[in-house]
Amino acid sequence: MKWIKVKIDYFSDNLKETKAKLINIFEEVGIKQVEFVDYFSDNSLDYSANFKNKNDIWSMIGYVIDNRFAKTKLNMIYNNINEISKDDENFMSEIYTSRCSDEDWQDEWKKYFHTVNITENIVIKPSWDDYEEEDGEIVVEIDPGLAFGTGTHETTSLCVEFLEKYSKGKSNLLDVGCGSGILMLIAKKLGVHKVTGIDIDDKVERVVHENFEKNKIENNYKVIIGNLVDNISEKYDLVVSNILVDVLIELLKNIEKTLEDGAVVIFSGILKEKEEMFLKETEKYNLKKIDRNEKNNWVSLVFEYKKIYS
Repeated sequence: MKWIKVKIDYFSDNLKETKAKLINIFEEVGIKQVEFVDYFSDNSLDYSANFKNKNDIWSMIGYVIDNRFAKTKLNMIYNNINEISKDDENFMSEIYTSRCSDEDWQDEWKKYFHTVNITENIVIKPSWDDYEEEDGEIVVEIDPGLAFGTGTHETTSLCVEFLEKYSKGKSNLLDVGCGSGILMLIAKKLGVHKVTGIDIDDKVERVVHENFEKNKIENNYKVIIGNLVDNISEKYDLVVSNILVDVLIELLKNIEKTLEDGAVVIFSGILKEKEEMFLKETEKYNLKKIDRNEKNNWVSLVFEYKKIYS
């Protein structure tokens, strides 16, 4: 398959906020996996014992399928970045594009994606890295895919932290918008007996099965292709969903049909400026907020479901 690599070099006085806006721009055109590069000086004069000088120019890279919709998607990216420039006089950017194949893309990722600790005890590693597991660690092997991420994005790492905190004693997890299956895999390795993922993208089923095979997990997982929880009839004691906030609001309307009494629900993918709006929506349902965390302007929220008996 042919792809167009889109690289944005940018300067901003508000790096965290700008990063979140650029991620949204990429997500709007279907780019779910983004690579970030921040530049550090190699000049020894830029270093001291306690300080490392960092350049303020960052890069973001994403990939668009090179088909008849590519020009429209690229124009959307250009136009949305121009809107940021109008709102922020200190924002400057350059956009570069180049054509590449699947093989080119995979080789690029081998330069940038290496073993990383998502939490103190949970490690994500690609197949090309050798890693010796330490006592007490959970190691998940997963390779980047053009449609699905690796678990290193802030919204996913927030979910992972909450899974580690709330999965104890849980037996049945549902991941709404499961993508690569990374959260399902981690839940299984944390001891959840059965995990189910649902996604609207029909490529998900093959990707999840491949990732479970890599991690030598053969049983008690399944993938459903469908929209949100439309095709769900079972109930779960742990539900996680890491998708855009507008879709989370739509999910709220039917989520209670999937929840056992006392179930824990983890939501992520919420921009900080949309948190209050989302919380107001949750007040319409039998969900009590029990936890919260944020990273780089992204927020994750945890709720407990209490069924009201009439």
